[in-house]
Amino acid sequence: MNKKGFTLIELLATIAIMTVIATVLTINVMNIFESKQKMTEESRENIIVTAASVYLDLSENENLKESCKQNGCTISVNTLINSGLLNESDVDNSKVINIYYKNNEQKYTIN
Repeated sequence: MNKKGFTLIELLATIAIMTVIATVLTINVMNIFESKQKMTEESRENIIVTAASVYLDLSENENLKESCKQNGCTISVNTLINSGLLNESDVDNSKVINIYYKNNEQKYTIN
């Protein structure tokens, strides 16, 4: 007797293998999206920090820069947007950059 088709065991084994492959692929894709999102956030923070540094280096802000060196200072992202250093669509305008100096080196925190 020549029967064509798959046995139940063959079908179950194929489904089990496909399930394992799908699970591994799903986990990897989720990890890729997560790491891309983290990299995007880090890039945005670097843009904000660079804009704040440029803002302090502008000649009209020399007093603010000296004040920052002595006591630290805070610059809002809205200030950077209004000065034309950032685009509103690129960053979260509710963030604030805290600038302080440690060992004559500029340090930043973003809140």
